Amino acid sequence: MSNLQIIEGLCGICTDMARIILEQKKVLAQHDASVLEDEIERTKTRFQKLIGSGEWPELPSEGR
Repeated sequence: MSNLQIIEGLCGICTDMARIILEQKKVLAQHDASVLEDEIERTKTRFQKLIGSGEWPELPSEGR
C-alpha cells in the first residue's frame, strides 16, 4: 500500500468519524444535552485549516 493510499484511507476514516460525532451531537441535542462542544469546534477548525475552509462532513439528508 502506498503512502497516498494510506493517507486517503485515513481521510475516509476521519470523515466517517466526523459524521458519527455529528449524529451523536444531534441525538444529544434532542435531550437538551451537549458535551465537548469546545473540542468539537477546535477539531472542526483544524480540519478546515488542513482540508479547506468550506469543508466539513455533513450528515446525509436522511440523517444517517
